[in-house]
Amino acid sequence: MSKQNNNNKISRRTFIRGAALGTGAAGVAAATLGTASAVQAKTDDSTGRKEAGYRETEHVQRVYALSRF
Repeated sequence: MSKQNNNNKISRRTFIRGAALGTGAAGVAAATLGTASAVQAKTDDSTGRKEAGYRETEHVQRVYALSRF
């Protein structure tokens, strides 16, 4: 039989603890980056005002015409 080297093994608790900390850190980073981009997306770059939301543009009118609304 061969000898097994136990020095390179990680216990289950250590692995799960590391995975949980890594997942939590990734979540915090995603939430921090996500809120900054969401705020920028809501404002209009040229005027600084918020967008109106729904706009009936040419392609929307075309869809309405083709769908017979």
